[in-house]
Amino acid sequence: MPVGDAIGMICGMVVILFDLMAFLLILRVYFKTKRKSALFISLAWLFDLFTVLHYSFLSLGYTVSVVYRLGILLNTVAALMFVGIVKWLEEEKIEIAPHYVEVFSLLGPIVVLYLVAVGTLMEAKAQDLRGFLVLSSFHGIAGLLFMWLGYLVREIKDIYGKKITYLSVVLFIFGLHLLPIPVTYALPEQAIFGSAVSAFLIVTLTVLMIRLTSSEEFLRLKTMEIHEVEIEPGVRIINQEEYKKVKEKLKDVPVLAFVRALNNIPENWTSYFVTTATKESKVEAISPMNLERMTELSYKYLKAMEEAGSRGIILIDCLEYLIMYNEFTSVIKFLNKLKDFVVSHKGTLLLVAERDAFEDQQWALLTRLLEEAKE
Repeated sequence: MPVGDAIGMICGMVVILFDLMAFLLILRVYFKTKRKSALFISLAWLFDLFTVLHYSFLSLGYTVSVVYRLGILLNTVAALMFVGIVKWLEEEKIEIAPHYVEVFSLLGPIVVLYLVAVGTLMEAKAQDLRGFLVLSSFHGIAGLLFMWLGYLVREIKDIYGKKITYLSVVLFIFGLHLLPIPVTYALPEQAIFGSAVSAFLIVTLTVLMIRLTSSEEFLRLKTMEIHEVEIEPGVRIINQEEYKKVKEKLKDVPVLAFVRALNNIPENWTSYFVTTATKESKVEAISPMNLERMTELSYKYLKAMEEAGSRGIILIDCLEYLIMYNEFTSVIKFLNKLKDFVVSHKGTLLLVAERDAFEDQQWALLTRLLEEAKE
């Protein structure tokens, strides 16, 4: 077997393995979260597996049936990925800005210009110019879709951080690399390099997608169930005895809780263990100094609950711990911001605190927070 064919076969097998792994792992996330974005993205990787198999047939030579099937499969991958990422944005409550739609409207003219350019370039070299142009057309459409998704997915960078930046860059490069692929099949001497680049980009994309859909941010946004909540909206300060009763009363409600003790936390609650040892923690953990992250999680939760037609309930059972690692004024600012979010979304903020643990001035500020929420 020629060295080029052997390398191409190895690259293909690696890609198929990662496609299958991405399909199964992301599909598992769908069954766990019921997020439709995970379903469409998982199916995209399944169809990419079939696409890679058809590329191996194409390397044996152009045939009309193989080219047409490859075109359908490749653009199905792009379409499923496109729908998956748009659904992802919808689930994160991100509205697609008008300028993204305007960019999408340029797809047709750009594809035509691309076909004119590659047709002119390869007219004397392609054995079957018509087959080459058909091959180029669906690579052009799929490539531009992936490039556009790389631009679009940046909208959720504030939620997912650097991981989305990496995904954005790789999606764009992956789309860009699809454009010259027809040339590599028309010029066999370029095929080895093309196969290696494709394999590297697909493996990178699958790893990024698996990491993102398995991330804390993705898994935490579940379909919110509507419950009749028998608790008043606003801010309440409760002691440990009242906290025990609240656990029982709200055990079936998807409460967002920041706690120092994880024993007896209701299964339906979304709880974060507040600790400085976040890296060593075996549960979902957050640093007491990361008040900004707590604020972000709270806002996202309240908004999702309101969209589901229910009221969000946030519980903080670590006030003394927060004050230990932050200035008291910073904690009060944090609580004031949470109070504003809770009031605007008609939710409830429960603060677990014992009077004896606070100085008189501190307790006065906490109770004032309660009074302001009632106004």
